Amino acid sequence: MIKASEQNDNQKPEFYEFRLFSLYLFLMKKGLFVLILLWSSVLLAQENTVNKDSKFSFSGYLETYFSYDFNQPDDHFRPDFLYNFKRHNEFSVNLALLQASYQDGNMRANLGLMLGNYAQFNLADEPNWAQMVYEASVGFQLLDKLWLDVGIMPSHIGFESAIGADCWHLSRSLLAENSPYFLTGARFSYELNSQIDLTLWLTNGWQNVQRIQGNQALGLGLGVNYRPIENLELNYSNYFGNEQGGSFRQNRFFNNFYAQYHFGKWGATLGTDFGIEPTISGSMNEWTGITASLKRMITDKITLAGRAEYYSDPAGVILSEGLKVSSLSSNIDYQIHPAGLIRLELRQFIGQEAIFDLPAARFSKGNTAMTVSFSTKF
Repeated sequence: MIKASEQNDNQKPEFYEFRLFSLYLFLMKKGLFVLILLWSSVLLAQENTVNKDSKFSFSGYLETYFSYDFNQPDDHFRPDFLYNFKRHNEFSVNLALLQASYQDGNMRANLGLMLGNYAQFNLADEPNWAQMVYEASVGFQLLDKLWLDVGIMPSHIGFESAIGADCWHLSRSLLAENSPYFLTGARFSYELNSQIDLTLWLTNGWQNVQRIQGNQALGLGLGVNYRPIENLELNYSNYFGNEQGGSFRQNRFFNNFYAQYHFGKWGATLGTDFGIEPTISGSMNEWTGITASLKRMITDKITLAGRAEYYSDPAGVILSEGLKVSSLSSNIDYQIHPAGLIRLELRQFIGQEAIFDLPAARFSKGNTAMTVSFSTKF
């Protein structure tokens, strides 16, 4: 980009008019799509208000935040292994999401469009059109309790999602940040009985919209959700697929397990990850993670939660540089409105090596950040 001070003062007025006109067209093209979406959502919302039996439904989610990283990174980026609440010392939007759903008998469809840090960093390698897509799927009921959905959809892995208000903590766990939030492919979901749900995936790969160049193999995923007693949920999910292009196959096998239990005003979650992937030499790389959470409702509007984590990926299979890091966090939530949530979180990372950036090209073994978020669901 040419700096203003370096521009030629003798440039003609027509040049500036042309640039302004080009900027105007660019903004119009970007804004027109959003305006159409917003207008359509208003119409759908009005229709649903009048017709309670409408086959369409509309919803939205907006989460803004301010985060302060006490390491004061010069580039304003939080650590590389985080993909949400990514910006330091600035007000930002983590996720702005609009969703439309349609269901009629044995057919259903979902479309979700988004902006924000989550979209920017989780889909950074995808084509431009895909970076705004949270979900785009069409489904058909094949049997009484068996559905087939095809498209871009939230993954079956883990107990957290991109929608922060549905999670116990303001930030996502290290397990969630470094496993697929979404998958692209075909999903078979079957309700075996009132206690067990089964999910089978055929996918384009590990959190990919488009395939890795040169890779022709499908990824596979299995999920089992079991609720043996009231307030207890046990979940196992996995992924198996080739994560390399070309002739060399590098089959990744990943497993996630979590247990979540509610008792009175308390809730507890324990989650683990374990993955393996071969190297060219035939040896096996491994990565593991564990997280434990505890929350307590203080009043109808105030909730406290704490979390302890450990993540180890020394070979850099998932994390580009490879690391071993622990994390402690605590947050307080205030339900200021039935649809509005204010959260404050303090989070500390502790590395075995000096892996966290400091100003003046220095590094630290620790990283601490304070984040406040404001979200609404509608």
